[in-house]
Amino acid sequence: MEMKRLVLVLLLASLLFSQVLATNGNAFMEEFIKAFNTDNYSLIEPYMSPQLREQFSEKYFREIRDFTMANYGRLISFKLVSNTTSGDMVKLEYEVKAEKGSFPVLLVYKNGELVGLGLGVKAKPNPTGMVAMILGSLLALGGIYALRRKLAVPDLILGSGLALALSVVIPFYGIVTLVTIYSTMPRVITTAFLTALTVEGAKFYLSRRRDGLSLGLGLGIGQYVLLAIGTFVATNFIMQLPVSFTGKTYWAFLVALIFTTFHALTAEVYSLHKNPFHLILFIALGTGALAFESLNNVGMGLLLALVGIIIGFYAGGVLNGVTGRETR
Repeated sequence: MEMKRLVLVLLLASLLFSQVLATNGNAFMEEFIKAFNTDNYSLIEPYMSPQLREQFSEKYFREIRDFTMANYGRLISFKLVSNTTSGDMVKLEYEVKAEKGSFPVLLVYKNGELVGLGLGVKAKPNPTGMVAMILGSLLALGGIYALRRKLAVPDLILGSGLALALSVVIPFYGIVTLVTIYSTMPRVITTAFLTALTVEGAKFYLSRRRDGLSLGLGLGIGQYVLLAIGTFVATNFIMQLPVSFTGKTYWAFLVALIFTTFHALTAEVYSLHKNPFHLILFIALGTGALAFESLNNVGMGLLLALVGIIIGFYAGGVLNGVTGRETR
């Protein structure tokens, strides 16, 4: 009889404790919604244990908040879905309603302290970046065609095929450097160099007896049109891994526009001059541009690509072709 009473008392104490924590969880969730809607990390920081503050830092808060806002919009309300106890751990699962759907939030308390926080947010298919890249690449194609008035379709197709082939090879560089090089800067520079070396080397070799301008354009079209569409469709609808574009749309547009033009004009230089000096120069510019882009300094990367475009414009045949047409 005494044993039954003891078990009953412990059960009631456990239920009471979990209900107290549920009240604490509700208070946290109220501040959680305010913090996300106002971008104010300080609202939720006092509720977390020191260990959780290190994991769910202000930097991580900004990243997960930006991702959540982009995919779900402003947060509206929450409700407690489940309350489970296991030893000294209490797990509270909430459902958060937002402007564009809902997602789960898990709170874990240990000895009354919030030690775990997890958000079940997922990206939603967002074709914005894909569309921006397509438009940028097609604008480069249209602009160069307006200057040249003649492109070699077989070389355009070859360039697009080259882009598809490179998309299989180049990702391995990132994997190898990630495993072998632990410092961020050397790893980024090495990966960028290997990528630029492979891309420029392939362009240099294939452009020797072909229309380099068309080949380079095909490479840009393959990279920013065909691969953009293929990647979006494959990840979102075949592999069921929704990919959301949350960056600045104009960066995606400018990257596609400038790098498609860069590929076209540098390949034209290769086809006309066949000079290893140009190859070394464009590898260096490509390495710098890709490294800056990897370090989230897209503007500086595009500036280096523009330097390559200027060199390619004057050293290649595009300007000569325009001048000749005007003379005639």
